[in-house]
Amino acid sequence: MSHHTSSARHRLAASAAVSALAVTGVVFLPTAAQADDGPKNVIVLIGDGMGYDFVDLASAYEHGTTRHQVEVNPATGSQRNVGGDAAQVYEEFPVEVASTTYSTSGRAGYDPAGAWGSFDWVASGATDSAAAATALATGVKTNNGVLGIDPAGTRLENLTERADKLGKATGIVSSVPFSHATPAGYAAHNADRNDLDGVTSEYIASDYLDVVIGAGHPYYDDDHEPREEPDFTYVSEPDWDRLTAGQTGFDFVEETADFERIAAGEDVPERIFGAVQVGETLQFNRSALADAEAPGEAPRNEVPDLATLSTAALNVLGQEEDGFFTMIEGGAIDWAGHANSTAGALEETIDFNRAVEATVDWVEENSSWDETLVIVTADHETGYLAGPGADPNWTPISGSKGQIPAHSWHSGGHTNQLVPVFAKGAGEQAVAARATGTDPLRGAYLDNTDLANVFLDDLWTTDGAVSGEGIELGATVEGQGGTAPGKLVLSVPTGAAVDLGTPSNAGDRLRYIASLPTVAVTDSRSDEQAGAGGWSLSGRAGDLADGNRLIRSRHLGWVPGLREARQGVTVGAPVASQLSGGPGLAEAATLASARGAGRHGTTQLGGDVQLEIPVDTKTGDYRGELRLSLFPVD
Repeated sequence: MSHHTSSARHRLAASAAVSALAVTGVVFLPTAAQADDGPKNVIVLIGDGMGYDFVDLASAYEHGTTRHQVEVNPATGSQRNVGGDAAQVYEEFPVEVASTTYSTSGRAGYDPAGAWGSFDWVASGATDSAAAATALATGVKTNNGVLGIDPAGTRLENLTERADKLGKATGIVSSVPFSHATPAGYAAHNADRNDLDGVTSEYIASDYLDVVIGAGHPYYDDDHEPREEPDFTYVSEPDWDRLTAGQTGFDFVEETADFERIAAGEDVPERIFGAVQVGETLQFNRSALADAEAPGEAPRNEVPDLATLSTAALNVLGQEEDGFFTMIEGGAIDWAGHANSTAGALEETIDFNRAVEATVDWVEENSSWDETLVIVTADHETGYLAGPGADPNWTPISGSKGQIPAHSWHSGGHTNQLVPVFAKGAGEQAVAARATGTDPLRGAYLDNTDLANVFLDDLWTTDGAVSGEGIELGATVEGQGGTAPGKLVLSVPTGAAVDLGTPSNAGDRLRYIASLPTVAVTDSRSDEQAGAGGWSLSGRAGDLADGNRLIRSRHLGWVPGLREARQGVTVGAPVASQLSGGPGLAEAATLASARGAGRHGTTQLGGDVQLEIPVDTKTGDYRGELRLSLFPVD
């Protein structure tokens, strides 16, 4: 798989020359290289709204057993885990912990004593799916209603972006609209979760997504019937036209037979945007379910189930030799919880269970647990599902296979309960190590931000021999110092951003030309200090951003050069941008290196920096940074 490369994309180009300026830098030593022992593939499955009792309600109905039930009497202080056998495949995963779910809105914390001391404690001030997904995807808490942005308005890196920086394929799959809060939290940045078509526009404008699949088809209703008039709530009409015309870099998929074909491994494309032919949910909103008392009683929409969509996504993503990250959501569990629909809750949880089983099968048939990590969790609980007669006590759910167990609902909204986390595969113990809290009934628990930070901080770091030196870059679309003896010093410009200028017309593209400062490496170390070694200077660019709009660093390339010839200094190879078939400067690339006598003194380095972006890049003033790393070589 050629990651994120699409020959269908047009290009416009920008280049920048280099001029002379230097200021004193500092000494840099090498730091840890990018972690290479983390999981190659990560699959996160989220049952939206799926608390412990949802798992057990479905297990009791499917298998006649439960595992997570409790008996609690706050008046007497008695607390007991009822116990039971594992029924679902994920309940047999080697790591099982709990997770908090709170946001910075409402009740911003979890207190075990409060949660089990009063039945009402968890019933108010809960997170919404946007804030929960942001925490799960970025490792940072935010306010309800916000996607990928912290409370101060700062744009946050999410797991799809981090995986993309590591050369991995990425995807989002949902049984509800593709631009709904949970998938959006993993792939978008928007202060308003209700800007649904705006979220889809960000998906399309970005180049870090390879798979987008969900409901939200504008031409079909919730019964899988054609609409008289289209509903462009989840995708704008212009974006829809571009998707269906093949102008976005995605292969567009909507027919059930095509999803099934890809799930079967036949003619698998490199990137897909899948809009299932249904309005808001695969099944939950179908008219027939309204009168159903038991799961499976009402005729189902003839559309792919979540297991099929999941397998199709995994087949697409699994083509990337560097691995992948994907989030798969059983989104309508939450919808059933809001409606206190028992038949719907059972159907949706069971469908989610089948998706997990399909994922496990895919791993064991196409990958292995030595290279793939699967995490199953929820973003929050919805509906306050409990045993019969609960409130003020907690009572257990139990029942026989094939029978709907006695139960009770206590809310039409979200709650602050702990939710389950199950993990298996490469890196599973890093997940377990994050669970440092202790709940008297659920045991060890972590915070939902840990499920992002275990990758961002531990397993999928992007730290190379990075310095604190960077050249700020800017693109609009429509010093001097001395050195101390015996040191290896990098001198880079500081100050205002170097703007790539205004475009001139160059045929079918726009060309930007501007100057970047020269950088200087001064090596005054003695031969005794340096030995036979020398130095190496590399660079890596960050994304250029204008609010929520991005130009990915893979669109930048360079041709390194020397300002004046120096024997013993080797200039790095040119790096082409993504649109020219190269990796771009999202990955560290060598600007120059020197050994032996060539390392001595000051070396002035420059070169050309090119920016290539699709012609449909949105207008804006983009800012980013080219970061330079200087380190000694033995």
